[in-house]
Amino acid sequence: MSTVEGPWSAAGRRPAASPGQDRWTVGVDVAAPNSPWGGPAPSRLHAVGDAGLIAGRALCLAPVTLLDPALWVWPDDGDEEWPLCWVCLALTC
Repeated sequence: MSTVEGPWSAAGRRPAASPGQDRWTVGVDVAAPNSPWGGPAPSRLHAVGDAGLIAGRALCLAPVTLLDPALWVWPDDGDEEWPLCWVCLALTC
């Protein structure tokens, strides 16, 4: 029995979705949009459904790179550094 906790242990895992609750995979913009003030804008987090897993597209149809579902949860992991896509948020709430 290991006493080290991490994402592989039950204590380190996020709770599973309740029955009837949709589960979304999280993706991030493939190419960050340019900021009007110069430089790239922060990459946005997107919700990715089943079809988007194969196509590499979010619910809003933006091309995305998938993030590790053990480490990222939609929409809980959005913050100032990783803002949520408003279209994906509207489609999942």
